[in-house]
This record gives sequence, structure tokens and C-alpha cells, in this order.
Amino acid sequence: MTDRNRFPLMAKTDQSLKVFISYARKDGSAFAEELVEALDVAGFDAFLDRNDIAAGEDWEKRLEAMLAAADTVVFVMTPGSVASERCRWEIDTATALSKRIIPVVAVETPEGEVPPTIARLNYIFFTRGLSFARALKQLATALTSDATWIREHTRIAELADRWMQRGRPDVLLLRGPELEAASLWLAAATDNGPQPTDLQRSFLDASAHYEHAQANLEAERLAAVGVEQAAKEAALKRLSLITRGGLAVSGLLLAAAIGLAFWSINAEGRFREAQQLAAEAQANSIDAEIAGEAQRTDITGQLIAYATARTDIRLGAEARTLFTASATTHLVAPNTSLLDGFMRAQEEMRGNRTAPRPLLSTSLNGDLYLGRPAATRKLEALVVTAGSADDDDSDADAWEAMLREAGFDVHRLLNPTKAQFDKGLADFVGQRRGENSFAAPAQISPSQVEVSTGPEANTLYFFVFVGQAASSDGQNWLGFSNSSAADFEGTAVRVDAVAAALAARAAASVLVINAPFTLDTGGVTLRRNS
Repeated sequence: MTDRNRFPLMAKTDQSLKVFISYARKDGSAFAEELVEALDVAGFDAFLDRNDIAAGEDWEKRLEAMLAAADTVVFVMTPGSVASERCRWEIDTATALSKRIIPVVAVETPEGEVPPTIARLNYIFFTRGLSFARALKQLATALTSDATWIREHTRIAELADRWMQRGRPDVLLLRGPELEAASLWLAAATDNGPQPTDLQRSFLDASAHYEHAQANLEAERLAAVGVEQAAKEAALKRLSLITRGGLAVSGLLLAAAIGLAFWSINAEGRFREAQQLAAEAQANSIDAEIAGEAQRTDITGQLIAYATARTDIRLGAEARTLFTASATTHLVAPNTSLLDGFMRAQEEMRGNRTAPRPLLSTSLNGDLYLGRPAATRKLEALVVTAGSADDDDSDADAWEAMLREAGFDVHRLLNPTKAQFDKGLADFVGQRRGENSFAAPAQISPSQVEVSTGPEANTLYFFVFVGQAASSDGQNWLGFSNSSAADFEGTAVRVDAVAAALAARAAASVLVINAPFTLDTGGVTLRRNS
């Protein structure tokens, strides 16, 4: 039993700390993968950028989003990482976001080569000859230090960024107990941890100012009600002085008293009605904001969702169907964006300790809502089932049904060979105009797909692959019915080539790789679920 295997298993929850691993593929990839698995066992939600950046993808936006979502950044120190411009950019971005950074030494590195931002911090050593479990325990202790404050730092940063990105609307500001709790969080900041950012402070200041302004308006309203009530009471008193005595007078007084009581009840009713109208106005404001975002015509970029990491082989038929059922349900919810839908599906998968770990990357510059399709947006989808004719196609059928419900024009490829897939993809992105048959095979490689006119504005292309995948030489590959070891590169397709083909055709595109990485490059024939 290894030291790592002796580390106690801890259940993850929705409150698990999110840890981004920054490393260099050159000499830190194997250690980073092992560290992610160890932190996962220890109950942390650890993740890293496992995928090579697809052609045309805005990697800075994608990585910045991953860093923003993290509670802590763990920097894997190796000679390659301290020399890497990408790693230095990640550390600089994490610093700008005021993230906590913890350096761990995987390979001894000359101190003079370490960036000053890292050199001033305390290291945790995982170098050869030292106990992995002991170092992991030190890292876990460091990660859980001030965990509640750190987690709130991430949450408020996300709320503040959303507020800023959407034009600083009042409806997204904090109120009441939530604002009070955030103010206490701000007051609890210390010099030893990550500092609140300027954006966070501006967000909380704006929330406090809005709350104060609303309190003043309420005070003015209550004062006006008080003046009106005092006038009613004075009128009643005058009426009593003029008409006191006698049954008739008593009747008038009773009527006046009833009228005053009725007015008081009505005032309370009007106040409650005003509160209800305010709540409805706020809901309508959010609804209008979502509807406006759904109608945007300038959204560009690409989202790639993997049902499992490329080192994970646990995506059996049951887990694959779980991912499909969760994602297809969330994606068509009217108030759930494309990104939020996939993130919710990921959380549901991660909540099961025996389930695989999905991956998600995006460079989209806005929110897309499949449940609120824009009337002017062109929606095209290609669903590929790769396996044998005897395999169950229920997952691909579910994706097709969801996409058709969302208004997509859906095309299907059933158990294609590599050549048939090349032809189908080329037809799908419009390479061979006038020959969109999806039938006869043609030797057209996805990497050769070019659209001379460039991406078409206000378009959303959706690609779903249900089958088996493989990882080879740092690349992710999709397998087909004739994939073989004898000519693997000739009978399989790189994911980044498909991504590039879609990016060249559509302003916005989505790739869903619902496949386990179980395709054996040394095998003979691909067959799903075999």
C-alpha cells in the first residue's frame, strides 16, 4: 500500500473547496494528475487544464474563468513550470484575482529561477524520498485554513463579476441579511490571507448604498402614512366635539371609527400590495435580463464538455446515461444558461463518489439559453453515435430529442467509419455545398475543413459524440467503427480538429464528448460498451 492510498477517504460535498492545479505539461503532468486524484480522495474539488488548447480558442478567457472559480491555486513547482510563460500568466492572473496561492515542490528547482510572487511564499515539498501522505496532509491543512472565509471570497467575487459584466444593475446587488453577512466577511479580512479585490469592495459599497437609499425611501413612506393617519385622527376628534351626545352622534362616531379602521386596514393592504409589486418587478427585471441575453446576436466562442477526464475509464453505460439525462434536463430550462446547465450536470456527477469526473472549458463571451432560443439565431446540430449497429442508441436519441425541442435542425450519423464521419462533418459545416447527403463516404479530414467566408454571425452549432475516446501523445481522439491500432491516426479523429472545423463555420459552437477514454490504441476494432 502506498502512502497516498493510506490517506483517509473523505466525502465531497457542495461546500468542498475548489482547487486549481497550475503545472507545466513538460515535466509536471504526471504529478499533477496524481495530486488531483489524491485531493479528490481527501474531499477537495481539484481540477486542472488537462486539454490542449483547441485551435482558435481564446485560452486566456477559458483559464481565467477556471481560476476565478477556484478557492485556491496550487502551483506545482518544477523547472518547466517556473520557466513557463503560461504558468506565469496563471500565477499573475490568480494574484490579480486575489486568490490564495500554495506552491508545492514536485521537482527540485533552483531558487534563483523561481518567480518572486512564488518565492516569497511557504513551500510544501513532495520531492523524492519524502512521504507523499505527509506532504498531502500538510497541503490539506493549508487548504482548509480559513476555509469559510476563502470560500466566501470566491462566491462574492463571482457575484461581483456577474454584476459588473451585466452593467451593474441594482437587481443584482446584495440585500438584507446577505449584505450584512458579506459586510462581516469584509471586516474579517486579515493581512495573512488573500485580500478583497477592488471589484468586491465596489460591489459591497454599491449594495450598502442601495440598501441605505431604499431604507430612506421606506422611512419617507412611513412618515407620509403617519401624517395621513394623524390627519384622520384630528378630523375624528373635531367631529366628536361638534356632534357629541345623542344616538345619532354615536352612530356617526361609530361610522367614523369604522371608516378609520377600514382606512388603516387598506393602508396595510396597500403596503403589502406594494411589496408584492416590488418583488414581481425584481423578478421581471431578472427575467427581462435573461431574455435580453438570450436574444443577443454577438455571442462568439466555443464550449467543450467532456463527460469524463481523459484518465478516467469509469464512464460505463449507466454513468454515461446519468450525464445525458442531467445535462439534457438542465440545458432546456428557461432560466438556465448553457454554461450553468453543464455545470449543474457536472455537480450531480461529482456528487457520486463512484462516478467519473466531467470536464468543461469555454471561451463564450456571453450566456446562451437553449430554453429561450432567439428567433434570428441559426441552430444546427450533429449527433454522432459511434459503435456497432447492435449498440444502444438511447443516449444519442435523448440528445437529439432535447436539441429538436430547443429548435435545432438535427443531423445524425449512425456508427460511421472514419471516412463517413469526415464526409458527414464536412457536409455539416458546409464545406461541400449542395451535397449535404450524409450518405456516401468521402476522404475529407476535419483538419482540412475550411470555410472561406469565415464564421457566420449569430449561429450556434452543437456537436454531440456518443461512443469511445482515447488519449494519445497529449491529444484526445474520437474512435469509429473501423478504428484500429494498425492505422490509428488514419481511423480516428482528434477532438481539436473537430473543434477547429466548427469554430471556422459558426460564431458559437458546443462540443459534447459523451465518451469514456477506453478505446485501446492497441486494439483492433472499436465497439461501445465492450
